[in-house]
Amino acid sequence: MSRTKAAPAQKPSNNRRKLLDAARELMVEKGYADTGTEEIVARAGVTRGALYYQFADKRDLFLALCQELADALGQRVFERTMARITSDREDLEIGLEEMLNAFLQADIQRLLLRDGPAVLGFETWKTLVEPINRVLVEHALQHLLDDGTLAPQPLEPIADVMSGAMIQAGQAIAASPDPTAARAAYGQALSTMVAGIMGGNVAASAK
Repeated sequence: MSRTKAAPAQKPSNNRRKLLDAARELMVEKGYADTGTEEIVARAGVTRGALYYQFADKRDLFLALCQELADALGQRVFERTMARITSDREDLEIGLEEMLNAFLQADIQRLLLRDGPAVLGFETWKTLVEPINRVLVEHALQHLLDDGTLAPQPLEPIADVMSGAMIQAGQAIAASPDPTAARAAYGQALSTMVAGIMGGNVAASAK
């Protein structure tokens, strides 16, 4: 009795990667609304069937692209912050600087900060971007709590306020006709907030 040979293992398709890369290039250049699926598949060198096998529709493709951008943004800011600091106490200030610098990237501006809220809806978009800022800020604030700069208190409210300020700064930078100037202005504003915290022993009760 002859044995049936097993089918050779198939290599995973790289169509998803091609589609994401093509969509990023086109949407950074033209925006979400003015980029058609026909252009995306042509740039990717795949069929429309391949697009709809990987993604439900253009919005689903955009959501995956924004998730990828958000993940890469968080990783970049973390790595660059860790490379610059000489003590844990510098986490907050340098981390905010690196986040603002990242907001100058064309793909972050156009896709994540400008088109993202409009295409995905605010709540869905918020679930992508808020955790990045909040986790990084809360991590930095924990160091200040540990060394006594902050009085013992829940960190969540402070982290929420600062991460909200960072998101607002990012959207303002992305919408500005001069993003570099906007980055400098919002950098100064956030530095003022940080200076208030770093001044030492910030009490838990509101003044």
